[in-house]
Amino acid sequence: MGISIASAMTETRWVKTSAEWVRALQQGRAACPLIAVAILAVYWPALDHPFQYDDIHSIVDNPHLRTLAHIDDFFWRSDMFSADTKGGMYRPLVLVSYAINYAADGYRVVGYRLFNIALHLTNALLLWGLVHRLTASAAAALAGGLLFALHPVAGEPVNYISSRSESLCALFILASLACHIRYRQGGGVGVSWRVVAAFAGALLAKSVGIVMPLALLVYDLASRSRPWRWRDQAGYYLPYVLVSGAYVIWVRQALQTALVDHPVRSLSIQVATQCKALVYYLKLLAVPWGQSVEHPFALAQSWDDAAVWSAALLVGSLVYGLWRVGKTYPEVAFWIIWPALFLLPTMIVPLNVLVNEHRLYIPAMGWAVAMVGSLLWTLQKQAGPILGVLIVLMGALAVQRSQVWRSPTALWTDAQAKGPLMPRPHLYLGDEYKVAGHNEEALKSYERALTINPSLLSGGDRLVIHNNTGAAYLALGRNEEAEAAYRRALAIDPDYSPAREALEALVAIRASAWHPIAETRYQHGMRLLVAGQLEEAIAQLRSGLQAQRHPKLYHSLAIAYERAGDYVAAIDHYRTILEMPNASAGLVAGARQRLTVLAVGDNGGD
Repeated sequence: MGISIASAMTETRWVKTSAEWVRALQQGRAACPLIAVAILAVYWPALDHPFQYDDIHSIVDNPHLRTLAHIDDFFWRSDMFSADTKGGMYRPLVLVSYAINYAADGYRVVGYRLFNIALHLTNALLLWGLVHRLTASAAAALAGGLLFALHPVAGEPVNYISSRSESLCALFILASLACHIRYRQGGGVGVSWRVVAAFAGALLAKSVGIVMPLALLVYDLASRSRPWRWRDQAGYYLPYVLVSGAYVIWVRQALQTALVDHPVRSLSIQVATQCKALVYYLKLLAVPWGQSVEHPFALAQSWDDAAVWSAALLVGSLVYGLWRVGKTYPEVAFWIIWPALFLLPTMIVPLNVLVNEHRLYIPAMGWAVAMVGSLLWTLQKQAGPILGVLIVLMGALAVQRSQVWRSPTALWTDAQAKGPLMPRPHLYLGDEYKVAGHNEEALKSYERALTINPSLLSGGDRLVIHNNTGAAYLALGRNEEAEAAYRRALAIDPDYSPAREALEALVAIRASAWHPIAETRYQHGMRLLVAGQLEEAIAQLRSGLQAQRHPKLYHSLAIAYERAGDYVAAIDHYRTILEMPNASAGLVAGARQRLTVLAVGDNGGD
């Protein structure tokens, strides 16, 4: 009897607790901690995963981040974005966040990743709050927040520190939309400076933020409850136009380079390729299987490509379906349009990487809300279990994907397995082999990267491959092959300092090695010089110069001429040493000292 009463009390307590949680979920009180726990469960195990990929040049090797004194400069100089001055981008708020991370804990990666996780959590909570405000449905808001929070495409902006630009931009985009909705629902018609400020913040994080005014306009058109008059709205949207114009003027040089001066591909091929990419992105959002840091995606060759036309027809069908949905459910239509809006910049601006998962971070918000809305409207009571299963599946895939970022070798081995014909995984695996000292394997990987699909390699890719090939040859002691590789790199970019400095060192090493005849003449000439036979010494040393212009020969000749009283010839030979890149520091210092002495002697004689 006692056991039965105890069991009944336990069961009653469990039922009561469950009922309280259900009510809390319905009212939205438990949504925030539930979303937070879900995100931490996925990404906490990856907290100490190392810096990867572009993190090295943009964070680890970037000297500008190591002091907070540069914060003002970040807003004026794009060349501070990377250790490579040619990799400049205008993302000042991203650089400010890196500098704060460094000031807090140096290069301990945990702090950087905690910042990324906090950004993603904030974005998920903002999205939850937006949906809750728009629908007054705690269930829809929670499902939308969780679906976005656990979607595997969010893994790149969380695990990859350099993708912070995406989630930071998303933070300001969501803040802008939230302020806009609150302002509109409150009856505001004039300028909302909070919305404008949030929009400016998005632009200072990443250029994709420039789409935000268009998104606000689409929201207004979809949710209007009164006749729309463009003249009445001009004052509201004018500040966005002015801010957008100022931003475009500020980054015009980068746009000029990307679109006109040195585009990666023609605008026609870019648009055709991205038509295919839209369908590919839709697949990644709906079925996030086969994720990779380098997707096996082919460049469109022309508009005659059947895949391009098929993609265009599919996109057209989706647009028609959108129009039909929009007539009945305009609020759902807004969230369905949202992904396409924020993929618009990639349609026009040619980038080296054809498709990238982090580009889907902001579109995934619209996909999550549209998915929840569609299921709730079509299936109603049956939608709950389906959404629950979908959220659990997304979380499991996110955990699996997050573990791939545990090391560069794991990341690029995964990319190579999923895209064996993509060149960049071979390049970065080659770098890992080189770091580990397996230089022969590195050379094989670099060769595969160059030959496997050369049309997908940018000039920058080929530059890095040739430079790193030279480094691998150098480590193996194969100096002639290393020199040839560095010269191929400099043929692509004559100002590339790693290759130029390595080549200069190799040339110096080669020049400092004795030619047999020159060495024999040098030794004979030095014996004659010590014996005081100056004319014979000079003749021997000059004969050695005909075989090789070696710094030691010039130095010995200068001494011989000086002792013979021919100070003009001595000065000329000392000066030649100063101009020789392969002259040792000792010879250069000695030549400078003698030149100083000789100059004083000349002045005293005058």
